[in-house]
Order: sequence, then structure tokens, then C-alpha cells
Amino acid sequence: MSAGDGEAAAIPATLITGFLGSGKTTLLNRLLAHPGMGETAVIVNEFGEIGLDHLLIETAFEDAVLMKSGCICCTIRGDLVDTLASLHQRRSRGEITRYRRVAIETTGLADPAPILHLLMSEPVLVRHHRLDGVITTVDAVNGDGQLDDHYEAAKQVALADRLVVTKTDIAPPDAVAALAGRLRALNAAAPILPVVAGQVAPEALFAPAASPGAEIDRWLRTSPSHDHAHRQGGAEHDHDHDRHHGIATFCLVHDSPVPWPALKAWLEALTSLRGADFLRMKGIVNVAGRDGPVVIHGVQHVFHPPRQLARWPDEDRRTRVVFITRNIGAAAVEASFAHALRSA
Repeated sequence: MSAGDGEAAAIPATLITGFLGSGKTTLLNRLLAHPGMGETAVIVNEFGEIGLDHLLIETAFEDAVLMKSGCICCTIRGDLVDTLASLHQRRSRGEITRYRRVAIETTGLADPAPILHLLMSEPVLVRHHRLDGVITTVDAVNGDGQLDDHYEAAKQVALADRLVVTKTDIAPPDAVAALAGRLRALNAAAPILPVVAGQVAPEALFAPAASPGAEIDRWLRTSPSHDHAHRQGGAEHDHDHDRHHGIATFCLVHDSPVPWPALKAWLEALTSLRGADFLRMKGIVNVAGRDGPVVIHGVQHVFHPPRQLARWPDEDRRTRVVFITRNIGAAAVEASFAHALRSA
């Protein structure tokens, strides 16, 4: 693990996930018919599952269709690596539209983490693609019970960058408000977008390409509020946690520059000892001896190569790392970080 100078231009890939019956089908149908999706390739499990029959299809070819909107839709054949690689080869040869974004739909019971791992570390994919975010649909009527009964549903929420709450037109307002509070406890950093019948503008889900600094700044600004945090040993943290699955969201803050060897040893220790329980972490680090900050982003035991930014996104020069964990509290993370600094 070393701090790099940034990523080359690559096609952003967004994961669309959500539990069974949470509205992914309706959302995808709306998106596929939208002219704003014209430069997007959508990868789904089966065409039949998202009901393309009533949509206007321009051309059909080799397990893929071109929609009237210009969007390309294809099925996963074999595995995702082969599908994405084949799609990109056909794009490069001019056989299909030169799409500028990829959206990947998972099944309702899927764990999103393995797909995120592929997008973050598989050499065949990272050469041409970059992970842009995770969109998770949540059923406003049944979502609270699904979160109670199914860890998969809770993990899909915990890994999200944007949460789309569906069926808000038929759910009681107090139930929608209670669900929003539950989602905040699972994932304080993801914006919550209520939708009806899948009607949402693509730009609300697929934001324009942002710099790594802008994206990390959004995460930090929407992390657990420091107004309710308390401070111990140079770190601030909240105690937002899910009542059933032990999922917690908190932010570690450190005032002084951090030696790179200490940071590297700390991240390696976290992932090797408890990687499965560090669902997601994203942050900006003031590394000693560097002018700009280093961005870190991990999903369980897999990390993006750390990225060196040319400048800080704001005037705050503190190290700030947002964690979403399972059965790991803020105090334990803080203690391990302090130990790494002392060892260095």
C-alpha cells in the first residue's frame, strides 16, 4: 500500500442494489427510459426481471439492447469481470455507443461487497473503470422489518452512497420518518432520496464527476455530527448504531500530521484482524511531510490505492476518517490508531 498521485481518467461504475421488493425494477425501468441516461451502459442479471418489453428498443445484439434513449442494456453472462471487459472491448472497437458511465444492478439478496472489491482491485477492471458509488433502494412499507430480519438488507444500506426510499406514497408518514432515522443510524453519510414509482432524475443518482477531494468532503460533511460527538485523545466520535446488527457509524478525527508508516501499519492491521467487520471507511489524512492530503477508501479488507491530492478541499487540515463498522466501536478504533502512532 502506497500513496499514489491519483487515478487516470476512467469510466465511472455505479452499483444499484437493494433488498427483494425494494423497487430496483421500477427504478431501472424509469432510468432506462430517461433521455438523460443516453450515455450509460446498464448491466442487469436478466432482461426479463426488469420488464423491458414495454420500453422502446432501438436495436438488439449479442445479449445487449440499445434503447431509444441511447442507453445500452446488457445481461451478466459468466461473471461481471468478463461482462465488463467484453462490453469495453466492443465500445473500443466502435461496435456499440461510447458510453460514459456503467450502472450495475445486483440481485435482491446480494452482498454488494464482493462487487465493490472487484471494481476496486481487479486489474482487468480498474484499467478502464473506477468505482463511482453505491445506490441502495429501501422499501418504505417493509424496509424496517427487512432491516430487522435480514443482515443483507442492513449491509446494502451501510455500504450505500445514496439511499433511495421507495413507496413513500403508500407508507404512513410516521413510518417513513422512523425509517429515515433507522437509515441514518446505519449510514449517516448517504443522502436519503424519497421517490414515488421510481421517478427520479438521473442526475440525482449519478452526480457529475467530482474530484476525489469534493467527494470525500461530502462524506465528511454528512458524517455523524460533531455537535454531539465527544473528544478523547485527539479523536471525536459518535455512537450511532443499528439496534439489531451492531452496525455503527462514527468519525475519527486527529489534529496532528500522521507519519505514513504508522498509517500504513494501522490500515493493514485493521483489515487483517477485523476486515470483514469494517464495512466501509473513507477519509482524508494529513500525512507528515506532504503538502496535500491523502484520501483513503476501503470496503472491508480491500482498499483503493491511497490518492494524493494536490490541495486540501477546505481550510480544515485535520485527519478525518468516517467508519461504518459491525460490532466494532469507536473507542476500539481510536485505541488502535493511538497505538499505531505510539509504535511509529
